[in-house]
Amino acid sequence: MSTPPTVMVVDDDEELARLFRELIKGSGYNSVSFSDPLLALEQFRDNPQEYWLVIADLKMPNLNGIDLAKRIRNKSSSVKILLITGFFDDEYLNSNDFKQARISEVLHKPVKLQELLKCVNELSYSNVTTQ
Repeated sequence: MSTPPTVMVVDDDEELARLFRELIKGSGYNSVSFSDPLLALEQFRDNPQEYWLVIADLKMPNLNGIDLAKRIRNKSSSVKILLITGFFDDEYLNSNDFKQARISEVLHKPVKLQELLKCVNELSYSNVTTQ
């Protein structure tokens, strides 16, 4: 039996990060969560092959979700990145930083848990079919 893929959840709201982690874990994926984006980045850099998906909040202290995604891209071009935000507009979509981050999907807050799971499953399926 193969090991399920690992999803990294990064949100400065610890309760939300934990909720998303448990929801994803309950759907059969390995899942870890971080409330500190710098700690999450360090963990990713140490083990980039462990993760197939990173779910990150846009607005976080020390490192926002787009900058986190750009730094992750320096280590892995294949990892999927799902950005969750309540503060997204066309200015972000058209920014060079957003384009460099190569975000796979954007979900808007408040996120419905079923919508999050559907997105994770779709990204998982696209991950399997593109390998």
